[in-house]
Amino acid sequence: MIAGFLESFSKLRQFRLHYDDDFIDRLSRRYSVLLLIIFTALVSTKQYVGDPISCWAPAQFTGSHVEYTNYICWISNTYYLPWKDKIPDANDKKKAHLNYYQWVPFILLTQAFMFYSPSFVWQSFSTKTGFDINTLVKLINNSENLNPDMREKTLRYLAKHMDKALEVQRDNNSKSFSKFWRLFNRMFCFLFFQKRHGNYLLSVYLFTKVLFILNVFVQFFLLNNFLGNNYKLYGIEVIVNLLKSSSSFTPSLSPDTNQVVTHSEIIESERFPRVTMCQFQVRFLGDNIHEYVVQCALPINLFNEKIFIFIWFWLVYVALASIYGLLLWMWYLLPWNRVTFLKKYLKTMDRKSKEKFDKKMFRTFDRYYLKQDGVLVLRLIGKNSNQVFMGELMLALWDNFKRNQDYAGVFV
Repeated sequence: MIAGFLESFSKLRQFRLHYDDDFIDRLSRRYSVLLLIIFTALVSTKQYVGDPISCWAPAQFTGSHVEYTNYICWISNTYYLPWKDKIPDANDKKKAHLNYYQWVPFILLTQAFMFYSPSFVWQSFSTKTGFDINTLVKLINNSENLNPDMREKTLRYLAKHMDKALEVQRDNNSKSFSKFWRLFNRMFCFLFFQKRHGNYLLSVYLFTKVLFILNVFVQFFLLNNFLGNNYKLYGIEVIVNLLKSSSSFTPSLSPDTNQVVTHSEIIESERFPRVTMCQFQVRFLGDNIHEYVVQCALPINLFNEKIFIFIWFWLVYVALASIYGLLLWMWYLLPWNRVTFLKKYLKTMDRKSKEKFDKKMFRTFDRYYLKQDGVLVLRLIGKNSNQVFMGELMLALWDNFKRNQDYAGVFV
């Protein structure tokens, strides 16, 4: 039974994995989602299986009264009170209640959905271009390709698939645009979200990367408002507090007992306090209402604090990585980088050919045959598969391009 479950889970995992983007994108849509689901499981287990709160009830409370106190304090929120402060009066309304700890599992699940949601945009719109990058990568990474005959058959199929998708784009471009508009589009190719411009797929991909970056900043904003206390600087405060506590740790020798005495400042977390105060009312006969203020322990905040510290640093890391990834792909857009990328593989894979490398034909191959979308597909295939196989695929496209000279009038 267990073996069958593991086999089913393995098949489900393989089915849902996508390899149509780069590693930086997978930091958000895969690894972040996985981490947040694990955190959700940990917190939910503590909340719904263990005892998330334990209150110090008055001496006259029986077992059922203590249980009621724990429940009412859990659902009605508690508030943090520093040890040096006095317990406020019942009519004091200035206390800031902690209203997040019951909702932490839902917060984490919402974050997981937000991390994954930009990939819906990419997967929904990318398939409309005719380029099924995920399927192409799976075919390339198939172990059967070690067989030379199967490898050659796979190469022919992939090259034909890409050639057909590129041909559809060329036909749309030649029928729908004048020479002047094609020249204008060539100068500002990146600005148009159109399939016929040959950069529709690229525009969607870059837009998805922008969404990944915006997602991190939106999550910072939402957590800052939901958790309060300036969460956006939480990680910096944690580092500062660690440095302060380590510098204030000064071991000394007690003159009476000759034992080591340590002096360190215990910093109580205001965001995730372990000990809080709870105020509630109990109605007795005759409409007599009694006010109670009890002290409660929130062991769940031990987990919450560590989790949200990690999330803060993880958000910063993903934000920096996503910004770097966007700038990197913007760098790839520059014409000389695209030319260098194509030439490197063509000259390496086609070095045995005695035919002289035609620069004019190569320029047509780059600008009018592959265009931005074709180069993007090749780059993504190269980032998710074997570089040698990707070079062979590019060479197969180059051979198809040289054979199909009937389209020369469309290219120029």
